[in-house]
Amino acid sequence: MRGPASCPAAAESRHGSRGRAGSARRRAGAMRLTIVQYAGDYREAFERFASGGKATYQAQRYSVDFVGSLAARLEQVSVVCALGDTPSDVVLANGVRAVNVGLGEPLDVDRLLQAVAATRPDRLCIVTPVAGLIRWGIAQRLPMLLTLADSFKTAGLREKLRAWRLARLLAHDRVEWIGNHGLNACLSLLSIGASPRKVIPWDWPPSFNPHDRAAKARAAGPARIVYVGAIEEAKGVGDVLEAVALLRGEGVAAEATFYGAVKAPDLPAMAERLGLGGVVRFAGLVANEDVPGIMAAADYVVVPSRHEYPEGLPLTIYEALASRTPLVASDHPMFRGALVDGRSARIFAAGSPRALADALAGLERAPALYAALSEGGAAAWDALQLPVTWGALVEHWLEGEAGWLADHAVASGRYDARLAERRAALRGA
Repeated sequence: MRGPASCPAAAESRHGSRGRAGSARRRAGAMRLTIVQYAGDYREAFERFASGGKATYQAQRYSVDFVGSLAARLEQVSVVCALGDTPSDVVLANGVRAVNVGLGEPLDVDRLLQAVAATRPDRLCIVTPVAGLIRWGIAQRLPMLLTLADSFKTAGLREKLRAWRLARLLAHDRVEWIGNHGLNACLSLLSIGASPRKVIPWDWPPSFNPHDRAAKARAAGPARIVYVGAIEEAKGVGDVLEAVALLRGEGVAAEATFYGAVKAPDLPAMAERLGLGGVVRFAGLVANEDVPGIMAAADYVVVPSRHEYPEGLPLTIYEALASRTPLVASDHPMFRGALVDGRSARIFAAGSPRALADALAGLERAPALYAALSEGGAAAWDALQLPVTWGALVEHWLEGEAGWLADHAVASGRYDARLAERRAALRGA
């Protein structure tokens, strides 16, 4: 699971759930909860932490610990992960049943459903919008909470039909609440017909805080660019490589380091073809606690996602703002309004190495703008914070606190002003 690296009890205290722990045990003790996710390996993460290892994603330790805290008081908690190399089904030392179905892509939904059914759940927390899984949950009359981090495409006829079918499933009474990561992702849900009475914006509790770092000016030396995330084409990694080549061809000393799992082996080879072997490095996975320092030591953090990548709101954006290193991000629809060009980031046209190179070169020529972006990182980070964490959303749902959940749904009105700003940004793009 992808998630923050802080103590769940501390994170949940701002929502008042610590004081209800005894009540939660009494009311939820007989539950058999199954959490279904697309990727991630709960067992691997738990065993790594148990042996003293570090988190590789923000919120990873938080989510592992929080799920373990549920297992301590429910009859059964299972985490079923669809993707993986080797199928496994074990009960861990913290009581969580960790199931890896061992599927590849495209997903074999029938095998996924068999694995979920084998856990004999009486309620489902679904982390990825697999229509067949939601349909199965409805047929089994299971209460469902969705905690998504997804955006939804409706450009073509096939995408419109897929979105319409999903919206019909989401309207069913068995789908009790639908969380999505960030305000723009919730707007995307609403755009396909999800009810604002069900949709709840959520976030991970912050691991890093920009107020702990001073703003900075551009240091002397080559432009050091950092990317943190999956190494794949749709995330814009190839665009960064081409932009670095363009910059160097135009006399701008630029170098780039990529941190993350290489999902597209042709990208390191592309760097060699572009003659970037000496100035581009693929550094592999890095401990999440080291990310702010890595970003702070760089001159630029890039988040170059192409429009076709189904982003929610990447945690890398929060980490970049917390580092006070200027952020250069694409105009992905899920970033619009969350990031403002010239104030919280430099925005470029997604999929265009030329536009990315121009954005970086422009900052190299504008030290005042560079300093302003670094200074503005704290306010931009503050503006992204939301009142509901993933753990609080799951906790209040398990406790049956419909009033609290309704008070944090889009229909409550508490997000109206911010959503109006985001809608305006999306219309103006």
